Amino acid sequence: MIRKQIFLAASLLFISSLLLVTSSAAAGPEDRHFGPFASTSPDNGSCGNAWAVDTFDRFFHVKDNRDGSFDVKEQFKNGSFVTNAGASPGACESDSRHGTTLIAGVAGTFTGYFDFTVTGGTFNPTGCSTVPGACTTTAGFVAVTFPGGVQGCGPSDVCKFGFEYAAGDQGLAYHHWADVSDRNGADLFRGDIANF
Repeated sequence: MIRKQIFLAASLLFISSLLLVTSSAAAGPEDRHFGPFASTSPDNGSCGNAWAVDTFDRFFHVKDNRDGSFDVKEQFKNGSFVTNAGASPGACESDSRHGTTLIAGVAGTFTGYFDFTVTGGTFNPTGCSTVPGACTTTAGFVAVTFPGGVQGCGPSDVCKFGFEYAAGDQGLAYHHWADVSDRNGADLFRGDIANF
């Protein structure tokens, strides 16, 4: 009976180790994750003005395409913003469902992503460890992780991105704004964060 229990325990341990190896291998050596990198950045609205200052954590997921190019998925998490006075982010939208102005000091949250490709250069997975401050921007990440590489939008030449912003009452007439890519990679704006 004891031999059977020992054999059963050994078998389960072997199967568990196989599953662990299989699940680790499923990600593949071509997939790498980087982050979080604490970042701060001005945020431009539909009129081109810096309507807010964003604070967030930046993450990068890199996939080696095995053809000299890499797909990069950049994520913006734990995002918050504080507004500047002036034109609201949606003030220059083409539709009628937006405001025009915003007061300073309105606080809110946001999340987003930006998908792009890098071609050429040399992949250096330790770049962010060597120069961690560089990876607080997209351009800095590309410079230290792919020295000599060129950032682009892949064969379709269309980079995909999406950002969603929300703010509670705070005397606002509009509480939600989105900046997403259309089918051609241009900005498509919806809604607003606006007092008037």
